Amino acid sequence: ALQAQLAAAQEVSNTKRISERNCIDLVQKLIQTEQVKLIHTSTGKEWLTYDQLDREIRDVLSGAGGRLNITEIPNEVGVAVEHCEARVELMRKRDSSLSRVHGDLVSAQYLQGVAQEIEEDLQESGHVAVSDLSTRFNLPADFIRDSVVDLVTSSKSHVVKQNTIYTGAHAARVEARVRGALRGCTQPVTLSQLAARHKLDADLVAIAAQKCLKEGVVQGKLQGSAFTPKSYSEGQATRIDEFFASNGYLPLAMAKGAGTAVKDWASSKGIEGVSLSTAFLAAHLVETAHASVAE
Repeated sequence: ALQAQLAAAQEVSNTKRISERNCIDLVQKLIQTEQVKLIHTSTGKEWLTYDQLDREIRDVLSGAGGRLNITEIPNEVGVAVEHCEARVELMRKRDSSLSRVHGDLVSAQYLQGVAQEIEEDLQESGHVAVSDLSTRFNLPADFIRDSVVDLVTSSKSHVVKQNTIYTGAHAARVEARVRGALRGCTQPVTLSQLAARHKLDADLVAIAAQKCLKEGVVQGKLQGSAFTPKSYSEGQATRIDEFFASNGYLPLAMAKGAGTAVKDWASSKGIEGVSLSTAFLAAHLVETAHASVAE
């Protein structure tokens, strides 16, 4: 409006025309008296209102695909960097769809594009690592989890666990494979070994294993990351019982290898005896030894 008025003034006859110098002095006086709020451009030939600068920043951001380094804005809009940074911060406070990440101004337009690419990756493979996305898009991992994942079209069916985003269908496939693998185990195995052998995500394997044991579809116990099948534990217990019944003693090394605490084992079986440094002896062996010594 101000520019239109000045242009109109210039169109009047020479006797009433205002010189360029007078126009500049007039505008500066208005600025000094705070009757108008304007920003001087870098070229020194124009003034901008704050609202106009905001519009130009948004136009430049949109033209850049929704992501632009803040240091590039002054050259694009022709306004000093301090004014641009001040307006960017104010725009962010007023508009939650704008973010500042790694010195870049990022709009919802850009984030929606990132979410679309994540959606396509998930549809193709069923899972994607947050660390890979962070490197690929140069965005913090926490920012991706908090601000991008919810924009994915089918985010309600996705799960974010530590470093992995995966679909419900992928989780179900992993659970089925883990269930089959655990049921087929005849000896103790670590979950990391299981994940490497079947080329599965270690976090998903751990979640699936815990679920299978909790629901009782797999028999065994999980200590830390080591799974011991119930059939193996029962076989080891039978081997220990048979060895003790035949020999009257139990080597502590054998008990340890079977994951059996001798004290608890003896108590559960109602067996009396003596624990030595290397073996547990039945009471009748001790009595026999005492009798031999006495003779």
